[in-house]
Amino acid sequence: MRTSGSNRMNQLNQLLQVVNAASSVAEIVREKQIYRYGVRGPTALYLHVEGAEVRVFRWALPTIEVATQINLGFGWRVASEQDDVGVYFVAKRRRLVGGLAGGVFSVTAPYDSHLMLRLERCSLWMPDISTTLELEPNAQAQVALLTPKT
Repeated sequence: MRTSGSNRMNQLNQLLQVVNAASSVAEIVREKQIYRYGVRGPTALYLHVEGAEVRVFRWALPTIEVATQINLGFGWRVASEQDDVGVYFVAKRRRLVGGLAGGVFSVTAPYDSHLMLRLERCSLWMPDISTTLELEPNAQAQVALLTPKT
């Protein structure tokens, strides 16, 4: 009987080690980064994202912020630039390995910013908005109400 209890304890210890190793690997492949751009006066943000969840927020600060949470960072191509007209941010999946990657892009922009969103196979979450939203016709598009993943 003692060996049976001892075997179970060893199995539980091994299981715990496997779970700890798996969560460590998940933390290693999950990358978080915040891009901040100081702006003066009304500006524009052009955001082009492919295959991810996009969250859009507004605030009174003179800053555009793009917070990224991506899995398998090597599966993404991310580029950004700022000029006197606005901020340009592009995040696209790489061929082959990009299909395994996932991401959440949280954008926060000043109230007076003009937002241009080019989204390809994305989920869009915009809490508490008051705007006119125009969507281009797309036979393959599916529109659904979404709640953010927590």
